Amino acid sequence: MNPDVRELVGDAERAVREGREGEAYDHFLDAGDCAAKLGLWRSGVRCYRRAVELDLFDVRAVGRLARVAPRAGAGTEWAEYVTTLAGRPLWPRFDCRVAQLVIGDVGAVVRCPPVGTVLEVLMTGDDRVEVHPDARLANMPLAMALVVVRRALWASPRDHAPDPMTITVIFAGRAPMRLDEVGDWAPA
Repeated sequence: MNPDVRELVGDAERAVREGREGEAYDHFLDAGDCAAKLGLWRSGVRCYRRAVELDLFDVRAVGRLARVAPRAGAGTEWAEYVTTLAGRPLWPRFDCRVAQLVIGDVGAVVRCPPVGTVLEVLMTGDDRVEVHPDARLANMPLAMALVVVRRALWASPRDHAPDPMTITVIFAGRAPMRLDEVGDWAPA
């Protein structure tokens, strides 16, 4: 990662730890902009994605992701996300930095404060889960679901892991996606 991008990400992470989420959001956007300006598309995607984790409903970071992701070899999931947000869904607002996977007798759910359950999760095989949005979040875009699932499964991801952990996610009956702990995904 470029030293300037690394410094901005460090500032953002420090702001998150100190409870200054708005400042952290701005630093992540700045880091993504810096990376994109340098042609570091994957770094840009990761920085913007961290901003999205802080505010899943802000079109600035999602829009920037939609523009940069194709250059990083990512799919069109971010464009769908932009379109969904443009329709101004009446969903409860939440972020996913503290998403929790809660496992019970009947199954598992992902909960995000302050709204509670946002996703239902069913493990259908080794390293394979089926995920469905809570009824209040019908029509949740795939990219949003994958960002939330990543934070629920890996609260402390190893961002520079040489061999990141992965899982196959089937969201709302769609084609399987391979999601890793860093937050990158691709068709399975």
